[in-house]
Amino acid sequence: MSDQQQTDIPAAAKATETWRAIGFATAAAAALLAVVAVTVLVLGQPSVRGKDFLATSELAQLKSQFAQNPKNQPLAEKIRQLDLDLRQRYFSHLTLARHGNWVLLGCLVVFVAATKAALALRPVRPRPGPKQPDFQGELRRTRGRRWAVAAVTALLAAGALTPAAIEAYIRMTTVPLPPPHVADAALVAKYWTQFRGPGSQGHGAFDNVPLTWDAPAGRNILWRSPVPTPGKSSPVIWGKKVFLTGGSKDKREVLCYDADTGGPLWVTPIKDLPGSPARMKEPYEDTGYAASTPVVDDLHVFAIFANGDLACLGHDGKVIWAKALGQPNNPYSHGSSLVMYRNLLIVLWDQGSLEDYMSKIFAFDARTGRIVWQQRRSVSASWATPAVVRVGQADQIITAANPWMISYDPATGSELWRAKTLEGGDVASTPVYADGVAYSICAENYLAAVRADGSGDVTEANLLWKSDKGLTDLTSPLTDGKLLWTIETGGKLTCFDAKTGKVAYEKELDKVFNASPSLCAGKLWLLGIKGHTFVCEAGGKFNLLHTNPLGEGAYASPAFQDGRIYLRGSKNLFCIAAGAQSAPTSRPAGEDGDEHEESE
Repeated sequence: MSDQQQTDIPAAAKATETWRAIGFATAAAAALLAVVAVTVLVLGQPSVRGKDFLATSELAQLKSQFAQNPKNQPLAEKIRQLDLDLRQRYFSHLTLARHGNWVLLGCLVVFVAATKAALALRPVRPRPGPKQPDFQGELRRTRGRRWAVAAVTALLAAGALTPAAIEAYIRMTTVPLPPPHVADAALVAKYWTQFRGPGSQGHGAFDNVPLTWDAPAGRNILWRSPVPTPGKSSPVIWGKKVFLTGGSKDKREVLCYDADTGGPLWVTPIKDLPGSPARMKEPYEDTGYAASTPVVDDLHVFAIFANGDLACLGHDGKVIWAKALGQPNNPYSHGSSLVMYRNLLIVLWDQGSLEDYMSKIFAFDARTGRIVWQQRRSVSASWATPAVVRVGQADQIITAANPWMISYDPATGSELWRAKTLEGGDVASTPVYADGVAYSICAENYLAAVRADGSGDVTEANLLWKSDKGLTDLTSPLTDGKLLWTIETGGKLTCFDAKTGKVAYEKELDKVFNASPSLCAGKLWLLGIKGHTFVCEAGGKFNLLHTNPLGEGAYASPAFQDGRIYLRGSKNLFCIAAGAQSAPTSRPAGEDGDEHEESE
C-alpha cells in the first residue's frame, strides 16, 4: 500500500464520521421538534368540540340577561364580541391542530431518515487479508450523505416555512373582525356628548333655548335633582339620559339621570381596579376627585378620575371595561376631560415637568379598552382638554401644554405640527379652532393665534398674532371665527377680533368665573360660581341682556339641547325649559349662592 493510500484512509474515515455525526444531530433535532409539537398540540387542545365551543357559562349568563332585557344594546354588543372571541379561539385551535399534525409527521420522517443514514455510515471493521475495493459500501455511504443533506435541508425549510404557512392559513380561515362601531355623526353633533359640546368648542346647536329663568322661584325650571357626590365635571347627554361623575376620598361614581324627569336612573361606583393606588394622594381642593367631564356615545359612557381610574360603562350602568392608569404626577390633580374620535377614546395624560418626559396621549378602542396608539409628549403637566376638529379635508387633535400647542392625526397618533406658544406657565385652557386657525392661552405668556396647517415646528411660519390681554388661568376661550372671547377668573371679559387680535372691548363684571363661556342661540353665555348666568349679545360691543340666578354655586359649563339647558350646581342638577314651573326653594334671607358667596 502506498503512502498516499495510507493518508486517504484516515481522511475518508474522518469525513464519514462527520456525516454520521450530522445524521445523528439531525435525528436528535427532529426528535426534539416532535416533542415540542406534541406539547403544543396538547396544551392547545380545544376544551370543547363541535358546536359546543360556544357553550360557556359566561355566554349563557349574558344571553339570559339579554332575554330579560332585549333592548339593552351595550349587552348585545358584549354578547357579539364574546361570541366572536370564542369562535376565533376555537378555529385557531383547529388550525393549530391541523398544521401541528403535519409538523409532527414531518419530524418523524426526518428522524427515521436521519437515523437510518447515520447507521449506514457506521465504520466497518477491517478484515485480515488483502484489501478489496468495497464498491457497495461506498455506494451506501454516498446515499447516506445525500440523505443527511436532504434531511437537514428539509428540517430547516420546515422550520422556516411552517409559521408563515400557519399564519397565512389562520388569516384565510379566521372569522374577520367586524368593522369598528362608530356613533352616527349627526347624533353626536345633536347631543352634548363631551366637555363644551362638539369639538370642545362651547357651541350649542339650538336657537330655542330659554334666555331667562329663576331657579329659586322655580320659573322656567323643568326639574332639579340632587347630586349626592360632589364634582366639578360638566353634564353630558345622549338621548334621554344625562351623565355626570362625582367623587370623594372614599368613592368615585358615574351617575345617570332621566333627561325628561330628572329621576336618578343608576349610580355605578368605580372601585377595586387592579393597579389603582391603594392610598390616593389628596387632590388639589379646587380640582377635586371628579373634575374631568365624561364623554358618551350611543353605547358607552367613559369616565376618568383624579386617581387615574378610567372606566367604560354601558348606558345601563354596567361596567364594560376599566383600567387604572395610575395617579398622575400633577400638582393640581388631573383635570383634562375625555373626548372621542370615531371609535377611539382620547385621553390626554400630561404630568410632571419638561425634564421628566412623563406626558402622553392615548387612543383606546372604545369597545375593548385596547390601546390603539400612544405618543409621548415633550410637555409638562396640563389641565386642558384636547380639541378634535376638522381642518380642511382632514381631522386633527389639537392639544395645549407648556411649551407646545401640538396637533396629531387622530387615526394614527402621528404628530402633524407644533407651535411653541405656551412657554413659561401652567396651561388649563382648552384650545379652540375656527376657519383654519387654532387659539390657545398661557396665563403667564400670551394668547396666540396659529394657522393649523404645515408640518414640524410652525411657530414662526404659522403664528398669526399674539396678545397679552384677556389671559385666563382656568377658563377656555370661545370663538365664532369673527370674534374671540375670554373670561378671566376674576371676571374680566375681553373680546378680540379673531383675524387680527385687536381688542374690541374689555368689561369688568366684578364676578368670579370657573366655567368657560358658551355660544348658543346667537348669544354669549357666562356662568359665575355663584350660579348666575349672564346672557349677553355676541357682538363687538358689550350688552348684557339677562341675569339668571341658580340659587347655588356652579363651576361646570352648561349643556345645551333642544329647548333645554342642563346645569350642574354644587348640590343639584337642573333642567331649564321655557314655560316650566317648579316649586320654589326656601332659602334664608339674603342667601344667593353657596359657600363661595363671600369670595365672589
